[in-house]
Amino acid sequence: MPPKKQALTKTAAKPAAKGASGGAKGAGTAKGAGATKAKPAAEPPKGPPLPEETLGAKQILPLLTKDPEGKLKSSKRWPYIVDTNGLIPRLLQYSDVNLLEVTSKDQMEPDRIRKALMGSLRHGKPIVFDMGDMDLFSAINQFLDGIQSGLTTLVLTKKVLEEDCIEKLIKPNDDSEYSNPMFYQTEGFSFSVITSKEEVSDDVKSKMLVVRVE
Repeated sequence: MPPKKQALTKTAAKPAAKGASGGAKGAGTAKGAGATKAKPAAEPPKGPPLPEETLGAKQILPLLTKDPEGKLKSSKRWPYIVDTNGLIPRLLQYSDVNLLEVTSKDQMEPDRIRKALMGSLRHGKPIVFDMGDMDLFSAINQFLDGIQSGLTTLVLTKKVLEEDCIEKLIKPNDDSEYSNPMFYQTEGFSFSVITSKEEVSDDVKSKMLVVRVE
């Protein structure tokens, strides 16, 4: 079931510190002699902007769950959905998706995101990041890389669907149904971002398929 809908605020949750793994608070890299500075996560690969797609509101859920026309498969990118009416997040609340509000501090906790991502990979369903009326794409990248260095790249390139990448997300205290990546039903998985902001940055256009809701 999708995470419980929480009130939308105008201030984005503060991104988790790079390298954070959801462990005990206060843990970090030791300072002083001999301490090494962690390398920043690799920037997700960029490509040429693709022609934008325009779909009706009723076509969005089938796109995320079944990709009936093969748009996501042929583009090799996940959708960045521009919904100026703000209708799609409300529709997705009643669908079998993991819907996360980027402006919610609780929902952007590293382990909350990790478990939502694993749940979508395990049960073959969409994970959707709702940015409200803002462009918080960079913040989402930081949240993902706060779980595991380079996770943004693994997600955007779809390598996160591979068993070895899934295995790295699993923790010893996770429920047994999540312990074996061989049982993950990744065929129905999709990753998407939704905003009601009409303008789309060049950075997003180079990494995702822009889908506008008519």
